[in-house]
Amino acid sequence: MKLKKLFTALGTAACIGLFGSHTVLAAERVNLVFTAGTESNRDGLYYNALDLLDKELQKQTDGQVKLRIYPNQQLGNELSMIEGLRNGSLDIAVVGGGNFASFVPQFQLFSVPYIFESYETYRKGMAPDSALWQQMQEVVSNAQLGLQLMAPSTVGSRWFANTKGEVTSPADMKSFGIRMRVQANPIESQVWSSYGAQPINLPMPEVVAAMRQGVIQGVENAPDILYTYKLHEVAKHLSQTDHSFYVALVLMSDRALSKVPEALKPAVRTAFSEAGQQLLDLSVTFQDKAIAAMQADGATIVQVDKAAFRAPLEPLYDSVAKDVGAESMLDTIRNL
Repeated sequence: MKLKKLFTALGTAACIGLFGSHTVLAAERVNLVFTAGTESNRDGLYYNALDLLDKELQKQTDGQVKLRIYPNQQLGNELSMIEGLRNGSLDIAVVGGGNFASFVPQFQLFSVPYIFESYETYRKGMAPDSALWQQMQEVVSNAQLGLQLMAPSTVGSRWFANTKGEVTSPADMKSFGIRMRVQANPIESQVWSSYGAQPINLPMPEVVAAMRQGVIQGVENAPDILYTYKLHEVAKHLSQTDHSFYVALVLMSDRALSKVPEALKPAVRTAFSEAGQQLLDLSVTFQDKAIAAMQADGATIVQVDKAAFRAPLEPLYDSVAKDVGAESMLDTIRNL
């Protein structure tokens, strides 16, 4: 009898040990450090997007997932970082929507100026539960690039800057004969050509040197980016075109996402969403500070005839949407 009790006790202990070990394994912590890259320096919004993401990831996962951030093109320019995401050599990157459109043509729609009527409309479209945002994620997933769209980023409203003089209308741009930097996106070249500029594709970090050498005389970008790259020291004439509330993207490689345990994936996705929305709010503050700083440094800002800039574009929305298969996205934007 005593022997039977002993075997029973041992069996019970073994079962407890067995199931207990499964409990430990199920609750086992991970330590994931993802590599994240941006062209931006530490003062720029793209870097801040990754910094906010790092904080949110650690908060949502109790420190189990974090980032190692490489700014200043340390991991390459945006196009090479996208390739790094695709082949799994890079985990996370912030890239401009214009450059990403080279891989997902539907995103060329966002390069048509004034596609969003206002900042409020843009923010509504970038909300994690909006129909537009969900369409964007689906388009990226269906492209089977080996990466996923995880969160929005931005550099704010985009303006035009040049070295020649005051530009308040497309006619001024044409009269100056401005050679202008654009992203690697055919729609941007088409749009700025229609305004009378001569588009030249250059990575953003090369623009200042190109301007000093006279290779180009114009550039369009957000005030924060213009200030970050000190472009206002060369291109002192700023035109408040507000032609784009810029769609930038936080991307993650499929290979990196597969390393996240299933139990942690909801927390990771929440972290991306939270960081993206915080960054959109922060962009307004960054823009205001950049404008004030550039004016203090001697840059001049002029208002523009926005109707004259919008006028040539109305037929372009539908034609671009049709050419790149983004009719549904355009309808969604119009209904925001």
